[in-house]
Parts: sequence; C-alpha cells; structure tokens
Amino acid sequence: MEENKELVFKEAKKEEEVVNLSKFDIQAFTDTQDFSWNLDNIKKEVKTGWKLYSVMSDEEIVAAVLMKKDADTLFTKNTPIKMAFQGNGFSHKIKNFYEDEAKRLNIHRVINYCPMDNFRMIALNESHGYKRTGNAFGIASNIIEWVKVL
Repeated sequence: MEENKELVFKEAKKEEEVVNLSKFDIQAFTDTQDFSWNLDNIKKEVKTGWKLYSVMSDEEIVAAVLMKKDADTLFTKNTPIKMAFQGNGFSHKIKNFYEDEAKRLNIHRVINYCPMDNFRMIALNESHGYKRTGNAFGIASNIIEWVKVL
C-alpha cells in the first residue's frame, strides 16, 4: 500500500449498505467493551443520530466511521483500520475527514471517543492536537473522550 493512496468515505444511507458494512470482515474490527460490532448495535447507533460511513481504498472497506452532529460539536468514533492497511497513514486521513466535515458544517469542536487501551489512537489524537477531557464512558469507563477546537 502507498501512503498517498486516496480513501473514499461513503455514508451508508440504504439498509443494504448498513447490512453489508456490518458483515464486512468482522475479524478486522475489534469490539470494545461498550460496543459489539453487529447489525443490531449499528442500527441502534444510526437510530440515535450517528451517521455510518465506510472508509474505502479502491473497492475494499478498510474501516468504518461514525459521526454525529449536535449543536456546535461533531462527535466521532471509528473502528480500527483493517490490519492489512495499517501503517499507511489512513488513520491520519480519517482524522482529516472529521475535521474537514466539521469545517464544512461550520462546527468548531470535534470530540473523539477512543478505547483507553488503544495506544495508537491515543498517540494519533495527541499528534492531531486533541486533548483529553477527563470524561470516560463504557463498562469500567474504558472509553476516553478527546476534544479538539478548530
């Protein structure tokens, strides 16, 4: 894989797209203690206002992204990058996508949820200027909230 390879972010608007994304290579996405990657849970997230996107390189899904706009904040979370695509800068491109979407929506604050044991995501958040808020969620408070003011 090349680091300058483009990613395509496609919102899953149709039932078929949500179902296909829920079935995609389930082994590629690790579950966190507060969210199990399955169709029912994904549908619950979408019903509460989260938009689901597939992150694609060529025709292959490499990750899934969830975003939710609420007043002046864009809330974000994503699955890990599929193993075969890790180390190619795709996580940075996902962060840029979040920030570009926030700017497009005239939102000046992005919040990202990250498992506290995902050290790569923690380092990524820090490298993009996100700061820990001190808020934690999930079973045993294993999900950390990060914020960036644009």
